[in-house]
Amino acid sequence: MKDLYHALRDFIRKDFEWAIYGPVMLYLGISIFINYTAVVDLDMIPNGRTVGDRIIYFGLLYGVAYYLAAFIGQWKTDTNYLKDWRFWVTSLGLVVIALLPKLHYFKLIDALSMEGSIGEKQFVSKCHFFVNQLFLTVVGLGIMWVVLRKWVSFDVGLRGGWKKLKPYFLILAMVTPLIVAASFLPDFQRAYPQYKPWQFQEVFGLSMQQRAAIFEVSYATGFVAVESLFRGAMAITMVRIMGPRAVLAMASLYCVFHFGKPAGEAVAAFFGGYALGVLAIHSRSILGGLVVHLGVAMLMESLGYLHHFTH
Repeated sequence: MKDLYHALRDFIRKDFEWAIYGPVMLYLGISIFINYTAVVDLDMIPNGRTVGDRIIYFGLLYGVAYYLAAFIGQWKTDTNYLKDWRFWVTSLGLVVIALLPKLHYFKLIDALSMEGSIGEKQFVSKCHFFVNQLFLTVVGLGIMWVVLRKWVSFDVGLRGGWKKLKPYFLILAMVTPLIVAASFLPDFQRAYPQYKPWQFQEVFGLSMQQRAAIFEVSYATGFVAVESLFRGAMAITMVRIMGPRAVLAMASLYCVFHFGKPAGEAVAAFFGGYALGVLAIHSRSILGGLVVHLGVAMLMESLGYLHHFTH
């Protein structure tokens, strides 16, 4: 545990500059405020009507968050990555991979065209999204590795032993009280669990418990995709091109990636994503971060079920 603490502390001491981090955090704060308040009518923005609309909306949302942090981060660093073609090609590919699932276009299954009840279509759609996210991430990273492997050393950090994972269980235990406290908030209880099996009774002849279990397994696959992309490719791989500022750009994108979930979760995504990115670079592994991320998610899901059935 001390090793992880020292790694995070030393990284922040060396890299943190208010002139760099301040503007990025200000931008994210304004974005969060706009997204989660009624100041701006987001329904005016065509963010879900067509694939083209979603490309524009998520492209701008993700692209500005990542590249603004990258542009500002270039200042006061010895790594002139903005003049390195590998930065532009690799980062663009990773941002595209992040937004692909949001387009709802490249699908393994088109749930809406299936025959069946609304409940069955919803169940398939919910489960499919996360499995499809993993599929698109693996395929996308695989294509990038094949095309760029002569110039870019791709590493998603799928390594690590039990001894290195043990401290992450302690981290999970430390954040558990915060998650339990947050679970009493109304927006948390509206959002979790992600799939609410009690909304429909007849779904493929499966019981409520069976549907919940199947969904949670599919939900878990999404975290493998997220950690491989953000803490693996955007941190471990991009730090070799950008230097330490790769973490700030990744955390900035990771924050807006959580828009649509409770506001507190979007804020926590920046700080949590940043910390896990630093630790992934330190250990050259995403498995510890996967333990924390998946553990937090399953705890949130469990608390969501608990609140529903005890009210």
